[in-house]
Amino acid sequence: MPGRHVPLILVASAASALAESIASQLRQEGNVVYVAHSADGCLRVAASVGPDVVLLDPALANVGRYERLIKAHPLCASTQVLHLTGVMPRTHWRLRRAPAA
Repeated sequence: MPGRHVPLILVASAASALAESIASQLRQEGNVVYVAHSADGCLRVAASVGPDVVLLDPALANVGRYERLIKAHPLCASTQVLHLTGVMPRTHWRLRRAPAA
């Protein structure tokens, strides 16, 4: 399908098994997915690729600060930042919008 936009998603969680599981599921759905295992790594990847969506684990240190830094970067001005919540075993997870900064 010409012109179809493939979402670029960044999953950031210190829990590597969780991050990789979510990334794998999203890739199977046709998305381009990057994974970061720290808040610093998340910021570096976001600033270099300008993702459409960042799935951010609120358990990461200083998550609010990093969320603001991501949104302040010119490549990430339209990036949606969502928090991973309600984590359950395996691939059962859900997303909620991050509170407005």
